[in-house]
Amino acid sequence: MGEGLADGKPDFAAGPRDWRTPALWAIGLTRVVSGAVTLLHDGRARSLSEAILWHGGEAQVSREAFVNMTKRERQSLLKFLSSI
Repeated sequence: MGEGLADGKPDFAAGPRDWRTPALWAIGLTRVVSGAVTLLHDGRARSLSEAILWHGGEAQVSREAFVNMTKRERQSLLKFLSSI
């Protein structure tokens, strides 16, 4: 997902640039369940938009698609993500 997300910390067989991506189901309930929104493998993103914008590498195309959306399209996508 790009060098920007690499934490330099290997974990068993996973290297410092490998992550397990959790499912997005119930992502909209993160604040309710945890009391705060901390996303990505290390909690550095404080919102869905921020999490998307941190991505690079294989996800760069998706990141750029998000950046190039109209404001309304981004709001619709974020509303959808918060609803699942």
